[in-house]
Amino acid sequence: MITDWIDVGEVSAERDPNLHNYFYDAGVSKELVDNSKQYLLLGRKGAGKTAVFIHLLRKPEKIFKDSDIVIGMSLQSYRWKAHNLLGDLQKVGGFQHKDSWRFAIYVEALHAAKEHFEKNNKKAPKQVQQAWQCLEKIFSQPMPSWTALLGEKLFGLSTLRLPEVSISEELSGSCGEVSFEKMNEDLNLRKVLNQNILNLTDWLENSLKHLPDENRIFLVFDRLDEAWIEGFIDQSKAIVSGLLHAAEHSLNIFKGKIRPLVFLREDIFSALSINDRNKLRHDCSESLRWTQDEIEKLVLTRINFYARQANQSEISSLQEIFQEKDMRSRTPPVKHLFNRTMCRPRDMVAFLGLTFKAAKDDGHHNSDGTKISTKAIYSAEPVYSEYLYEELSDEWRNQNTDFHEYLRTFENLRYAAISTEELESDFKAKALTKDRSDFRAAARFLFENSIIGVTVGASNQWRYRCFWPNQAFIDTDTIKVHPGLIKRLGLTEGSSSKAAQLGADNTQE
Repeated sequence: MITDWIDVGEVSAERDPNLHNYFYDAGVSKELVDNSKQYLLLGRKGAGKTAVFIHLLRKPEKIFKDSDIVIGMSLQSYRWKAHNLLGDLQKVGGFQHKDSWRFAIYVEALHAAKEHFEKNNKKAPKQVQQAWQCLEKIFSQPMPSWTALLGEKLFGLSTLRLPEVSISEELSGSCGEVSFEKMNEDLNLRKVLNQNILNLTDWLENSLKHLPDENRIFLVFDRLDEAWIEGFIDQSKAIVSGLLHAAEHSLNIFKGKIRPLVFLREDIFSALSINDRNKLRHDCSESLRWTQDEIEKLVLTRINFYARQANQSEISSLQEIFQEKDMRSRTPPVKHLFNRTMCRPRDMVAFLGLTFKAAKDDGHHNSDGTKISTKAIYSAEPVYSEYLYEELSDEWRNQNTDFHEYLRTFENLRYAAISTEELESDFKAKALTKDRSDFRAAARFLFENSIIGVTVGASNQWRYRCFWPNQAFIDTDTIKVHPGLIKRLGLTEGSSSKAAQLGADNTQE
């Protein structure tokens, strides 16, 4: 019976023990690594950045050389508030954290190089060996990792007297510990620490230039949204901007020998105050964007892994799984599923996983058990809609304080398709917007995050940004809530009377 074996894996990449068996990213990993000018991977929450991160850490042969060194720099449980103390208060626009990130990058690069040379029984260049000895003398052996440095060890640098230009063997001064609280309260102490870190970082940078050309070091940064929490977002913007500045600096200085690769949510990137952001997006980044065909290939790769495990025949298309050719709306089951995602792999994995569970628990399959009934999709849809709502909430509740009120307004309006006038009136009544300009900004936010869709010109098809990434926001008479949110918001699938009068009943998903 199909429900005995069919599976699509875990929603969360870091919790999926089989990810390496069916990883699929349509080639973006190789494109990022092969282009020495790029250091940034952008994607919405759920687009698959962490899956790519995990994949790269396995150092796949088709992407890396044997002599390459790949280091994971996951920032989960990272001491962001400690890092914030390392900022140069005289600089702005993220540059206040550029040097502290350079320091972290260089320490970890040296740490990785040391392990690589020792593992391969090779002798490191003299300058690199001196850098190891210097760090071990300052922090005590063994040489600490970059995350360990954001503790009392690093604060000890505030009392270490370092030469202004270079570091000699005559390191002097106390390496006594300085508490986090004391550093936070004493600006003079912070200035001394920052200057010492800058001097040390410049020296480490010169030392790393002597690494052999054959050894490329990739430092892959993930989970940068861990600090995107209420009350710390402004500081996070500066810290993350500093990492981008440091990554670009390292890329230029080392000509690809040291390659920071930063994985970042698109909404966070758009919120950063950095110069030439648009140029950076086009010249120095890859984007994780998906089509229906690519997402279907991704989930089929997963399903067929479990088919082979159960000695079952592989499936060539998702449509083969379902008993009925169409849903009640005359839409094919796979299209129905896809239309309720936001064009992200995680959404489809979540929806299919819930559908397969419903089929097994409720017996939604044909008589011989070879196909799943579309009744399973309908059974799974309310739970999936809750999942999608929570995904959006995780993405925006800390950045937009009105986010939940926006969605509650849709609940009160009751219909999936409504007139723009109705929405504007309710927003004003709730004091969410004051005037037309305010409302357009709110509507633009909702559209750009695919919470609402619009129709364009004579077309009768609703356009959501996730499916039409090049579609700009426009003023329209009617809008419609994304199909994936309709169940969670308790909306009627049809149109309000005002929207119907404006022709919303003639539109399609």
